[in-house]
Amino acid sequence: MTAPAPAPAADATASRTPATAPAATLARFLHHVDRAPDAIAVREPDGRELTYAALLAAARAQAAALTAQGVRPGYRVAVECGYGGSYVVSLLAAWLLDAVAVPLDPAAPAERRGYQVRQADCRAVVSDAARSDGVVRAAVAEVAATPPPATGAEAGPPAAYVLFTSGSTGLPKGVEIEHAGLLNMLDYFSGALGLGPGDRMLAHSSVVFDMSVPEMLTPLTSGGTIVVAPGRCARNPEFFARWLLSRPPGAAFATPSQLRLLLPFLAGERVFTHLVSAGEALTAALAEELEGVTGTLWNGYGPTETTVCGLCAKVTPPYRDPQPIGVPIPGLRAHVLDEEGRPAGPGVVGELSLSGLGVARGYVGSPELTARSFTTGEDGTRTYRTGDLVRVGPDGLFTFHGRADDQVKIRGHRVELGEVETVAERTPGVAQAVAVLSEVLRGRAELHLALVPEEAGAEPGALRAVEGALRERLGRELPAYMRPGRLLFFDALPRNRSGKTSRRDVVRLVEDRLPRPS
Repeated sequence: MTAPAPAPAADATASRTPATAPAATLARFLHHVDRAPDAIAVREPDGRELTYAALLAAARAQAAALTAQGVRPGYRVAVECGYGGSYVVSLLAAWLLDAVAVPLDPAAPAERRGYQVRQADCRAVVSDAARSDGVVRAAVAEVAATPPPATGAEAGPPAAYVLFTSGSTGLPKGVEIEHAGLLNMLDYFSGALGLGPGDRMLAHSSVVFDMSVPEMLTPLTSGGTIVVAPGRCARNPEFFARWLLSRPPGAAFATPSQLRLLLPFLAGERVFTHLVSAGEALTAALAEELEGVTGTLWNGYGPTETTVCGLCAKVTPPYRDPQPIGVPIPGLRAHVLDEEGRPAGPGVVGELSLSGLGVARGYVGSPELTARSFTTGEDGTRTYRTGDLVRVGPDGLFTFHGRADDQVKIRGHRVELGEVETVAERTPGVAQAVAVLSEVLRGRAELHLALVPEEAGAEPGALRAVEGALRERLGRELPAYMRPGRLLFFDALPRNRSGKTSRRDVVRLVEDRLPRPS
């Protein structure tokens, strides 16, 4: 599992506007353009293909359009388009100008996208005209009307991208990822999976889910082809399985939730050469079920703050729970800390801290939040405290043992329960809100909300009015995967001996109200 030696950087003088060395990931792509310009870089669902030369030409054209918007090195560019060829073109265009890409979900609530644009100080936008409602363009125009930030040498080289995740304060936070860490992660997967020119990788994840990063960039940095799945695949696992069976994509990333839905329709057929399970805990039972559909299986772990993947392991029998999440990828170091922040003893469960190449700069526009989770050593090494509890076994492999806080994963997306609760408690008529995760209703993890109304003993009509206002606010401010399924009202919520709300007891209270599947 050793990452390959970096390919030589391409001569970019004819490819880029700035007279500076190209960013690491871009340089690797340019190398493959020079090496095999007619090789297929992107294969779209409708059969259209882009060669490496055509992809670069499209990126240059997009870069020219961004230059006309006034983009300069270090500027952040909002990218509001779905996954696939157009998104890759936008990333490369930003990097050709030494700008920073900020992926946004066109389907996310307008208020959320507007906040993200302002928080990241986006001064230009690339959007899909067919899917854009004008909200991001208006927010970018608002930002562009203010004085630009300093982008001098003291600010350091521009980042690669800013990806927003759920935030416990009630607002999303933008994680700023550097090019060196990005290429390090991509090289790891190229080497571990043995990918090279001509190899294919499936792209099917939303661009605001960090799994999309290796899906769409590992092929371009190893000379391979991005195989873009139809958008319908995200909503219909039976269709997705039929599509995979008709044109096996090669390597792929997927969450355990996605794989569980796909498995019944794959009928044990081998559709993947390599499969990386990530985003959620992989169970021994699921690993065994996946044996027939992939050549090799990998278990990847990593928060967005450590550039998608911090630890990884090849999964082989005998399977066990908890399934090991592996060892740190090259360039990263892992530390297990006790409650005082000191090294935990051998075999003791503690908080995972990651340091080295791949650790993010921090959260854009949020120095206080950055200071809470990130530190910088005297040698300049960045360290991130993950909040995840792990243990190191006698074999040196790490295993995951839950969270030290109230963060959860829903279909691979990170969700801070505090963000959902904060949004709910801003609704008139809601005195308290507690978000809980339960599998009781449909056998899979789903989010529900326990609520205490401001008016004790409120009539059903009044509660329906509060619920209607709350649904409207949640839909306006939160993406679909963060919206609770059931809203349940209680006169009061259980507390522990210290007087704090007992989330564990609230879960039991909610589950007692949920209907059991027949």
